[in-house]
Amino acid sequence: MLVSVLGALLLSSAAPAPNAASVPDSAAAPALSGRITSAADSTPLVDARVTVVEAGRTVTTDPEGKYRITGLPTGVYVVSVSAIGFAPQARRVRFTDRELALDFVLKPSLVELPPLQVTSTPGATDPLSSPQPTAVLDGDNLRAAQVPSLGETLNQVAGVHSLSTGVGIGKPVIRGLTSNRVLVLDDGQRLETQQWGDEHGPNLETALADRIEVIRGPASVLYGSDALGGVINVIPRPLPAAEPGRSTFDGQATASYSTNKREPDGALLLEGATGQLGFRGTVSGRTSENLRTPDYTLWNSGNRALGGSIAVGARGGWGSLTGSFTQRNEKIELTDEEPDATPFQRIASSRARIDGMIPLGDSRLELTGGFEQNRRREFEVAGSTDVALGLLSRTYTLDAHFHHAPLGRMSGVLGVSGIRSTFDKFGEETLIPNTDVDAVGVYGFEQIHGGRWDLSFGARYDYRHMDVNADSDLALAGQTRTWNSLTGNLGFLYKLAEPVALVLNVGRGFRAPSSFDLFSNGVHEGTAAFERGNPDLRTEKSLNTDVALRLQTSNAAIEIGGFVNWITDFIYTVPSGTVDSASGFQIYDVTQGNARLAGFESAAQYHPTRWLHLQGTADYVSGANTSTDNPLPSMPPFRATFMVRVESGGQGFFRQPYFSIGGETNSRQTRLDPAEAAFFQDAFGGRGYQSTGYTLANAGAGFTLGAGPGALQFDLAVRNLFDKAYANFLSRIKTNAENPGEGRTVVLKVTTQF
Repeated sequence: MLVSVLGALLLSSAAPAPNAASVPDSAAAPALSGRITSAADSTPLVDARVTVVEAGRTVTTDPEGKYRITGLPTGVYVVSVSAIGFAPQARRVRFTDRELALDFVLKPSLVELPPLQVTSTPGATDPLSSPQPTAVLDGDNLRAAQVPSLGETLNQVAGVHSLSTGVGIGKPVIRGLTSNRVLVLDDGQRLETQQWGDEHGPNLETALADRIEVIRGPASVLYGSDALGGVINVIPRPLPAAEPGRSTFDGQATASYSTNKREPDGALLLEGATGQLGFRGTVSGRTSENLRTPDYTLWNSGNRALGGSIAVGARGGWGSLTGSFTQRNEKIELTDEEPDATPFQRIASSRARIDGMIPLGDSRLELTGGFEQNRRREFEVAGSTDVALGLLSRTYTLDAHFHHAPLGRMSGVLGVSGIRSTFDKFGEETLIPNTDVDAVGVYGFEQIHGGRWDLSFGARYDYRHMDVNADSDLALAGQTRTWNSLTGNLGFLYKLAEPVALVLNVGRGFRAPSSFDLFSNGVHEGTAAFERGNPDLRTEKSLNTDVALRLQTSNAAIEIGGFVNWITDFIYTVPSGTVDSASGFQIYDVTQGNARLAGFESAAQYHPTRWLHLQGTADYVSGANTSTDNPLPSMPPFRATFMVRVESGGQGFFRQPYFSIGGETNSRQTRLDPAEAAFFQDAFGGRGYQSTGYTLANAGAGFTLGAGPGALQFDLAVRNLFDKAYANFLSRIKTNAENPGEGRTVVLKVTTQF
């Protein structure tokens, strides 16, 4: 609240917001209409996509380049326009009860950039205008990157890696931080899927996502605890809507087959609308056998998953109301150091939510209520029905966001977020006690648009309370814990010239200790360790500074930046030097210290012609425990990716053929924590830890058969083209099996929309 009040006093006499369109007095109906044309020759653009972002309304233009959206709510919203082969545009406009005429002229561009992002700021913005380092994976790039786990899907994004435990588990690593330090969202709903375990990955499907947005660096002002290292938001496309008296129905289907794991994979989406009422249903599934490396078949590494979702929503001048439900069931086999061991997990995730939006003049109120249940069961041998370790969490969330009317050039949001999370254990083993957590956060976040510069700033206060049940198995008495945290951020973007911008961002994040950090005391089969928590832990606090330079022209886009992240009271585990007599596992103790992570990221794409496209990334992070003067464990080494793509528009029945060649280079990780180095040295009879540099080559090709609805898109990808043996440094099973990296894999995917 203080942030908004101060901003209002400073800017009450400022000029009107740029790009705020006026409303014609003679209009007769609440609607948005206009025409989209090319700046090159003024020709109309067909099938351009026009979205009123916050209202969730999307239409495409007709053969004359015209569009019309009726039944819009009043208020100030962002209108985004995108078309293939053109630079996207976004304008903030004000709707009243009159019709608004709004034309767009798009500039031709060989660079295909996402039209907007909604995760790093309270309102939708151009990704290049975000004050924080933000990446968006969508369209062809998302389709090409699609694999079973979220971490592996994002593995080619600069600054993002994957901590993997076999085929089905890939935890995103952002700038060296992972697990509960990276918050994962399903269309803005936070996932509480027990990510504190190394083999506990985010349980959500990305096969039918419209885009995935990534914030690199702390975002605690908007999202509270666990957003200390970054945020990942998996976003579906908006629910469809139809004009009054009309109905629509369409869908999308995709099927693929991966040769390495003999993995069939499929997904189906059906959606439609009748007037203001829209609906969508999805189903997806896959199954795989053991992974094959270039030298052998990796034992006990298969998995299968089946999931689906339904969503129904209504939108109009009165606002919007949407309800959705998602279910996902997985079975994941865990590769143990013993080839004849067959442990596995079964995970069931259920999520439900209700979203409502109420227009209040030029302001609006958004309300979201959510529920998530994550039931995880670990079994010791194949075919067993006896649960060795059972973990059940239920999370209830309630969020209220008041997007206030623009105050001069300033726009922003005031928010309140509440969370209640319950945890119950079951099964033969005990690792952590039953707990109940209640948390509330209050924040304000503002943006000022000043022509060549943009300023953003925000602050947040969080309170968190944990009730711990008495547990005789853990020799633990009932008790409570409370934490308070104050976070903030300041971002500044200055356009040095029309295509060049300089960005500076300073942010403070926090993470409250989990019950696992505090009270674990037992064998954890998934990590092959006896883990012992620390009930005296304090809240982790970070101070992160980013500096970046961004350039965008019609045929090139470049971003290069560096960061330093100081973390106070960093929580980590250290080997105790003793072995648990019952299990034979090493005992690891949780402790705290201070840490510093510093590095850089760069991403570039260059399109010298319409048929030739070049792109690549590079990133590096160095992590240090400043309390012990040792490197932090599990830090990704330097990595570079590269790709050359040749494509043609094509004509007639055979269209849009392409061919690509690319790959990635990973250097050897030489900065190892002493305990980490000793642990690796013991693996494989003392033959040394597995950290060697390697380069993998990939190839791809594809084309489209047919035109319009029913056209078939064929994509063929070959990963690890030369069948090279390697061990990813962030693979947890590299100490269980030598060079467990995936061998040559051919993936054929067919996609159609109808």
